[in-house]
Amino acid sequence: MYRSAPIFAFALCAAFAQSSQPAFEAVSVKPSTPQSVRMFDGGPGTHDPGMISYSRATLNDLLTQAFGLDDSEQISGPPWLATERYDVVAKIPKDTTKEQFRMMMRTLLEERFKLTVHHLTKDFPVYELVAAKNGPKLKESGDGAPERKEGFPSLPAGRPGISVNFMDNRARLAAHREPLSALAGMLRQTAGRQILDKTGLTGTYDFTLEFSTRGLTTDDDPLPSLAEALLQQLGLKLEDRKAPFDVVVVDHAERVPVEN
Repeated sequence: MYRSAPIFAFALCAAFAQSSQPAFEAVSVKPSTPQSVRMFDGGPGTHDPGMISYSRATLNDLLTQAFGLDDSEQISGPPWLATERYDVVAKIPKDTTKEQFRMMMRTLLEERFKLTVHHLTKDFPVYELVAAKNGPKLKESGDGAPERKEGFPSLPAGRPGISVNFMDNRARLAAHREPLSALAGMLRQTAGRQILDKTGLTGTYDFTLEFSTRGLTTDDDPLPSLAEALLQQLGLKLEDRKAPFDVVVVDHAERVPVEN
């Protein structure tokens, strides 16, 4: 996640305050300038739950937040949804839940971009993460500090964490007190599709994983591919499947948002 501290002027939106849906206390939406730096900061569950600051966000980015989507492939609409850029700053009411935040984002899109959508269900290719035939090779987390391994990310003691370092077509991942769903989410970009945790393992684990970033499988690389590394190092494997996902179809949206 990108973090930055630009300050944007923003005004209270009376229309939002009158909405029957949960709404931001104040919000600013502007087309990005060439000086804007892409970043997404704040929101429920982050270090700053009372404010979001998004810069150079596409409408696809905002739709993903508003509808809790896992991937922009779950959005169907005109090409400009992925290319036009906007800066968004909003003040969030105290104790807002993640679901309420999504509804606030929908209100913002409806009011500022005149967004209308409908939904459909579509099957997408996915990988299911499952335990290998001989069982997983995982260590359940204890109360101690995470083990430090040379060349792998250093994780803070006292709280869960998962991180990955990329260098020279090599990925080194380390996790401390994390569920396998966190591993599945971290590997989504490398795998090229959504990974669903179907291991049935509900604990939290400490583990490391080292693999080539050249692809899911590799024949001429001294490092194991992602699939090989999961099998050899963690006793897990990826199975090719299809799964239904919600698709948001954009019927109408304005390129230029309503002024603040």
